[in-house]
Amino acid sequence: MTGILGLDIGGANTKSCSLRMDKGEISMARGASVYHEVWRKPEGLRDVLMDLRASMIQGDTTIEGIALTMTAELCDGFESKTQGVLFILGMVEEVFADVPVYVWTTRGVFAHPCEIRKEPLQAAAANWLASATALAGSPFLAGNPVIFADMGSTTTDILPLASGKVLAKGKTDTERLLYGELLYTGTLRTGVHSILDEVYLEGHCCRVAHEYFAISADAYRFLGLITETDYDVPTPDGKNRDIDACAKRLARVVGAEPEEIGINNIYSIARAVMEKQTRRITDNILRIISRKDVPEPKQLITTGQGSFILGEVARRLGWKETPWWQMIPGGYGQLAMTSYAVAWLLYRQIQKEM
Repeated sequence: MTGILGLDIGGANTKSCSLRMDKGEISMARGASVYHEVWRKPEGLRDVLMDLRASMIQGDTTIEGIALTMTAELCDGFESKTQGVLFILGMVEEVFADVPVYVWTTRGVFAHPCEIRKEPLQAAAANWLASATALAGSPFLAGNPVIFADMGSTTTDILPLASGKVLAKGKTDTERLLYGELLYTGTLRTGVHSILDEVYLEGHCCRVAHEYFAISADAYRFLGLITETDYDVPTPDGKNRDIDACAKRLARVVGAEPEEIGINNIYSIARAVMEKQTRRITDNILRIISRKDVPEPKQLITTGQGSFILGEVARRLGWKETPWWQMIPGGYGQLAMTSYAVAWLLYRQIQKEM
């Protein structure tokens, strides 16, 4: 049997998806995600990729190609995005030396590694376009106008799709930030001090301390919306991820200990985090659909660790919420969409060339 391996290499998470094909059809899809802080130890990416190779390529499957996309090039462990792209590409080629590598680009096509070495920045932060392109071209969507939202541990993508096309204005991260199509707000790693300016304590408005005391994962763990296993990023104080530890970090946001302000006020802080992130995403969707080039959608396609927040966004908009895996052939909920999408796009390209 033959197969394709999709890789999405991020600064904190490396996601993979192995598509196994039998007689030209996808017969199996397997996914994995490995937490590794590329900015702290770039060389450690080699071990991550070696482990993924061992676990994702099994049996008699011959891998026809590696479909690569990335965002880790922005890590401050690299002197520049160019250096980051070339480092990541080199590491993938080293570990998968016997397999052709296809690199997804912000042009919406795959490029040969030789092309990437000439123009490295076309491979920078292109994973969002792989997901959006796969969705836009899905027969299940039938060209209907939708908004696709992907809320991960660190960022949120908001992308309009219609008539089989991705209607995003931005290509680079800077452009996408400018147009509201990329938000640096996520479910796990976002500092509470960057989400909130103030909270209500006992009915009074209290300014928050702009220190790295707590992160969004503390709020959602305290609220019971994620598990201790889901909280797979380092804690701000290096301590535990249980409810009591999260409560202590949230209390520090207003310079307190949990026993000083009580459980109700800690709940108020956590709910304020969710409310502010929900409102910010909703407002940016409203901003995007106000554009003349975006047909009015009535459906929100969702993915990522923050799908529970995106569900509330859809409810406030009065739209139908649909998880991504219901909209792309062969997808299912346990797969990371970006790595599945880039693998699926390469599968479709290979099928056309046969």
